[in-house]
Amino acid sequence: MSGMNRSGLVHLVLGFLSSRATAHWVGIFAILTLIWFAGRFIGLEDQNHRLMVMGAVFALFCFTLLVRWLWVKRSGDKLAKEIANNHAGTEAEVEEIKAKMEEALSALKASHLGAGYRGNAALYALPWYMIIGPSAAGKSTLFANSGLHFPYSKSNQLHIQGFGGTRNCDWWFSDQAVLIDTAGRYTTEESDNDQWLSFLKLLRKYRSKQPINGVMVAISVADILTSDSEQIRDHVKQIRARIDELINQLGLIFPVYVVFTKCDLISGFEPFFNELSEDERKQPWGAYLLEEDGTNTGEVASENFSKHLTGLYERLCDQRLVKMTRERNAQRKQLIYDFPNQFKAASAKVEEFIDTLFKENPYQEVPWFAGVYFTSGTQEGTPIERSATSKLSTFRSVLFEYRQESITSAFFINQVFKDVLFKLQDLTRGNRKKRRVQKWLKGFAVCLCVTSVFALAGLLVNSYTHNQQLLTTSDKLTTAVVNTRVENQPLAEQFNSTLSLFAHYQELNDYEKKLPWYFLLGVYSADNTIKPIEQILRQRVQALIGEPSSELVQQALFESHQNWIALLSTEEQVAKRIEPKLRDKYYQALKLQLMMSNEFERLNKDYAKSELLDYTADRLELTLNEDTQALTEQLSGLIDFYLAQLAVEPAPQQLAIWQNNDFLVSQARSDLMSAPEPTALYEQIKAKVTVSKAALTLDQMMQQNNKTFLQSKISIPYVYTKDAWEKEVYDAIKVIASKAFSGDWVMGTDNAESQGSVDEAKANALVKSIRALYFRDYANVWFEFLNSVEISPFNTSNAASLTLAQLSSPEGPLVDLMASIDNNVNLIDSPNKTVETEKLTEQANALLAKSKNKKLKGAKIEAAARKRVPELSSRFADLRRYTAKGEENARSDYLEQYLGALSAFHSDIKTIAASNNDDYMAMSFTQTLLNGDSKNHALQSAWVVVESQVRALDPDTKQALEKLLKAPLLASVQTVMNEAKVQLNERWSNQVFLTYKENIRGKYPFNIDGPDAAVEDISELLNQESGVFWQFMAENLSPYLRLKRGEWVEKTWNGIGIGFKPGVLDKLTKARKVTRSLFPRDGSEVGISFQMMPVAQKGLKETYIGFSDQNYRYRNEPEEWRRFNWPARAGTEKAVVYGLDSEGRRIEIEKSGPWAFLKVLNEANVQWVRGTEFMATWQLQREAEASVEPIQVQVALKSSRNSGIFSKYFMTSFALPESLFDTKVSVASNENLALR
Repeated sequence: MSGMNRSGLVHLVLGFLSSRATAHWVGIFAILTLIWFAGRFIGLEDQNHRLMVMGAVFALFCFTLLVRWLWVKRSGDKLAKEIANNHAGTEAEVEEIKAKMEEALSALKASHLGAGYRGNAALYALPWYMIIGPSAAGKSTLFANSGLHFPYSKSNQLHIQGFGGTRNCDWWFSDQAVLIDTAGRYTTEESDNDQWLSFLKLLRKYRSKQPINGVMVAISVADILTSDSEQIRDHVKQIRARIDELINQLGLIFPVYVVFTKCDLISGFEPFFNELSEDERKQPWGAYLLEEDGTNTGEVASENFSKHLTGLYERLCDQRLVKMTRERNAQRKQLIYDFPNQFKAASAKVEEFIDTLFKENPYQEVPWFAGVYFTSGTQEGTPIERSATSKLSTFRSVLFEYRQESITSAFFINQVFKDVLFKLQDLTRGNRKKRRVQKWLKGFAVCLCVTSVFALAGLLVNSYTHNQQLLTTSDKLTTAVVNTRVENQPLAEQFNSTLSLFAHYQELNDYEKKLPWYFLLGVYSADNTIKPIEQILRQRVQALIGEPSSELVQQALFESHQNWIALLSTEEQVAKRIEPKLRDKYYQALKLQLMMSNEFERLNKDYAKSELLDYTADRLELTLNEDTQALTEQLSGLIDFYLAQLAVEPAPQQLAIWQNNDFLVSQARSDLMSAPEPTALYEQIKAKVTVSKAALTLDQMMQQNNKTFLQSKISIPYVYTKDAWEKEVYDAIKVIASKAFSGDWVMGTDNAESQGSVDEAKANALVKSIRALYFRDYANVWFEFLNSVEISPFNTSNAASLTLAQLSSPEGPLVDLMASIDNNVNLIDSPNKTVETEKLTEQANALLAKSKNKKLKGAKIEAAARKRVPELSSRFADLRRYTAKGEENARSDYLEQYLGALSAFHSDIKTIAASNNDDYMAMSFTQTLLNGDSKNHALQSAWVVVESQVRALDPDTKQALEKLLKAPLLASVQTVMNEAKVQLNERWSNQVFLTYKENIRGKYPFNIDGPDAAVEDISELLNQESGVFWQFMAENLSPYLRLKRGEWVEKTWNGIGIGFKPGVLDKLTKARKVTRSLFPRDGSEVGISFQMMPVAQKGLKETYIGFSDQNYRYRNEPEEWRRFNWPARAGTEKAVVYGLDSEGRRIEIEKSGPWAFLKVLNEANVQWVRGTEFMATWQLQREAEASVEPIQVQVALKSSRNSGIFSKYFMTSFALPESLFDTKVSVASNENLALR
């Protein structure tokens, strides 16, 4: 008994030392130790911090163990419940199975594998094995004779099963494993496949990590030996199908052990092995097929099995002689001798079965065939002899009748379980699908772990690096500040180093409020540098800002006093201009000096910062603008820091306030005690109120749907709005006037005696002066704004129609604009009058309305609180005619009349925009307009309305409103003009320019070097009766043009014309002159009439000039004029001019073609003489006689009408434009539609 207890204790100790739980506790102890000793290297220098981290890690470990234990227990409970329910048909069976299971689980608690688990958790923790095979294969007998320890109190019950044999599955609970004996019908009967698959799903659901640890295939050797090849294939097919279902359903690959049972039915088995001892009978008899790495393939396993089978046969042969010598019975000797042969004969069938079972195919995943073993065990209650004889009768044809001795124990079973199955319990892995998933999951886990490790390391390194960087930066910047001071570097360098240190100081302070994420691991010690940096900054701001600024302010007070004295002797006009600025500067310097010294309790930090910033900027020669905004903000922060350090009675960590100079202060107060200047006070109010709120823009005056129709580049400063007047300006004027004549702490007049005492007469006079200045600018600003309002540009009649529709709407942008202006020009004179005053006025008016006195009944008292500002009454009187509401309308009568006229004009524009041929409609509209036929048009009516309304307005109102009200009319007309241009350009190009381009352009006489143009082509283009050019002029351009002194000029309507392209009118005028030169008056054919007269020349005997059938031969007889007509009516198209000198030398020029005469003239030098007379001179000379003096021929010409036909360049300067207008149509806007 003591030996059993000692063995159990050793077993328990070894189990504890090798268990996972022990490894977990050792691991957590190592981690906690590492944190304790190595924590200081990662910032955990404090013991409390290390203990906190260790506690957190240990709590996480315990939580993980608890979750794992709960999960195992829950899975075991569910598995036990499902086992019971899956194998019980009635409630009684369920209760019996539960009772048996509880008894088995109680025994399992003491086992090695069950140690550490309670209840059903032990059931989940044990390895599980399954045996499959056909019915009556001896599966249950195999477990029953396995020699395993089944810890039950009742020895007659080794396993949990249903009643009546193996109905579904039998569960064998040993202290080493749970063995599942499946019903044989699951292997052979397809009809029970659903129950089989359901059972597999149950295993996978409740043992998802490792449903089974291995499978044993049990098949009776008698079934193999008595089967033919087809039957063997059927056996293999069924078994392999069940293995595949296990692999696919459970999702893993497992070892498969093939066990051939009932080997004692092979003849001679019992006599051959009968003499074996008990231990020898327990050893396995068969073949272990796995490779060294624990895996194999089907083909390798089959080959190995064949080798092992041969080895088994050889060992049997080696043992039979020895066994025969020991046997006395002759018949048994014969069986012993024959047994190896019987085994050899059986091996063929067995090998065929194994080869077929192990054969690989691409459609099934191959399990690990771990081994093939032969066992012997009889079925309980089955007669061995009868069964054996019956079975062998089909295997052998010759039998020896004998009676075997009863087999009392199993052969070769026990160690198959202990030494083979259980030792390979962890040799499982996922199937292909599961391995693929596991591969990805493991890869992801590895990557995640590696990434986490690197990330954590990176965070630590990053945190450490940033901390070191901050410390290094602190040291570097403080050193730079000290060096710039010690080396007395330029002021800019000292400020730069101080600002850099201050920026670093601000960064550290920000870290104190919220640390960046990379410092969350605790590696941060830069906060220890804040106090030393603050001390250095305190010294530097005192040296760079405090002391210099104090000196500069006192210097400013001194200089202001000197300037003030000089001002007394300055000319009055100059003094008035200079005094406000000087007074303000003097006052501000005095105010800052007092704030920073004796009156420190009155310190306004914003004001002081602004003043100190100006002084500092002056010292640095820095201009405060957008370009220096970043530097300005840095300096402002540094000044804020300086002001925060000041104290009247400074502590060691503070700075002292400025020392006051009583003499300068009293001197300044004496100078500034003179009467205040209204202009300076007004500027002061304006500067303060202007920046308090944003300016009023045109968009803010418009409703949402009206914002796009009007535009302005100018906005109204807030100070000049009704809101500012009522809420700020009115009170500011009152307050500043009262202060000017009451106590002021800056001036030292706020003592108790003068407190609240105000000289009302002087204050009211000052108020009046300031109001005059304010309302003068108020009116100017609003008129300037109104002058800047423009119509948003548009470039199509459709856009013009939309704009006019909105502008003429009773709720359009013009109405919004006038309403906003009305709201801001009708200011209440006293906006702060009490409500009681208004109520009294209403009560008085009610009494007057009820009065029986007719004179009093119609009277009305105007409340003082509603009285308008008198200063604006005259300036805005005319403007209010347009902004004030009418008696019957929500809009003024003037505006109502204008909107009506604009709406009527919109109807005309809408008609053009809606037309399918809007260009043609636009052209017709403009022609009618420029012809002066628009007296009854809506456009002319609207123009007349505007003219009549603005005629009697004051100049400011007239200028602003005339431009605004005429702008929609002018812009719309210009847009229609632009569209008319498109139509005219198209017609010109198709009708005129195309003819000119194809027939005339580039030809003579319009191009000296070009081919001759046909006379008929020129006539087709330019004759005044039917020429294309003149027909176009009459039909299309005549409404837009008129002749002025022989030149074409544009017709205009109120300064607006069609807008021809530059140079077009000159070319059209040139076309008119060419037509007059080539065509006789009222003629339709080209022709000119002129006279010629040769002029006698010295040494010239004969002069000749002629063309076609007309000529003039002159031989120095009396000169006379002769008439010629071109072109001639007959003769060849040729022209000749020659001269014959006294030596008989004749030189001529000859030209041919319809333009021959003009070509000959082009060879001459034609000079105008007077009127229509010209002198043509030819210098005739042969090329070979360059050294001989040329023959000079002169002919006088006289045209019948003023014409430039004789000029060489008159015709060549003629050309028609390709288009009449620019191809890019200009956008109609106020800029190009200024009043003309």
